Amino acid sequence: MTLGAGEGAPAGTTGARRPTPRPALLREVVLLVTLFLAYRLGRLAITGHDDLAIANAWRVWDVERLLRLPDEETLQDWALQWPDLLKAANWYYVGVHFPVTLAFLAWGWLRRPPAEYRWARRLIITLTAFAMLLHVAMPLAPPRMLMSLGFLDTMAVFGPSAYGGGAATVANQFAAMPSLHVGWALLIALVVVRTAKSRWRWIVVAHPVITTLVVVVTANHYWVDAVVVALLLGLVLLVTPRPAAVPPSNLWLRVTGRYPARDLEPQPVPAQAQDSVQAMVTRKTGSLVGSSEPDSGSTVRATESSGPIPVTTSVTSPPRPRMPADCES
Repeated sequence: MTLGAGEGAPAGTTGARRPTPRPALLREVVLLVTLFLAYRLGRLAITGHDDLAIANAWRVWDVERLLRLPDEETLQDWALQWPDLLKAANWYYVGVHFPVTLAFLAWGWLRRPPAEYRWARRLIITLTAFAMLLHVAMPLAPPRMLMSLGFLDTMAVFGPSAYGGGAATVANQFAAMPSLHVGWALLIALVVVRTAKSRWRWIVVAHPVITTLVVVVTANHYWVDAVVVALLLGLVLLVTPRPAAVPPSNLWLRVTGRYPARDLEPQPVPAQAQDSVQAMVTRKTGSLVGSSEPDSGSTVRATESSGPIPVTTSVTSPPRPRMPADCES
């Protein structure tokens, strides 16, 4: 979806606006590196808060039971019947999160209008920033650390692990609340569905669904981690300006009442359509004026303006006859 011609031009002017330049690639790389370094700083900020993270994990577990959410440990027990399935889930957790997000940004930079790409990039940066604030404010140990409940660390048992070797220096094991795995997957699906034109775009909806099941069955996140990040994404959508190139969702219209700027602009009527309407109006009014047997007591008046449209007609109906005096009550 592209920006409409003349969009953003001063009032009273016509003509197409100069195309918005694509963001410089070097600048985008610097932004991504900065985001990565900020994520590492967030990890360092909660280092040494192991006891607090475990205590918060027990609180979250109690809240989930109070809300009667499905038991994550029961789901993992069911999946343990198929070790290959759990190993595939581990690979999805480790190998899909960052590559798909980078591929999404590359697709946006290369194939989408600049306004759409900037909007998606702002969403990712804002969502990540809000999530990091929650990570620092509430360190949370993942379910796999609550071994007394029967959870199994599937990455340590079946491999591969996101917390071994060099990955351990990057990954934040106490950043379970909220789940950026689920948050980024939801964001990618939302942007692709709302901006892409292909009917195959709906396939991307499977990404957040699979990601949510993967993070739970591998005992890396709680259900509530996915719920919180979904609510956080909704907040980010409200505070991040949406370009006119991106159609609003029904929820956006209900909450804000805002419509795309291009939908507010009057659409010109083709000359051929004007001629057809004029011919129809002339035929209708001509038949009224030229009627040889008008109804008794009716008056027909037809006036035409000098221009092709509008043509107005008015028909005066006969007055209602009075009832005889002896019939009146």
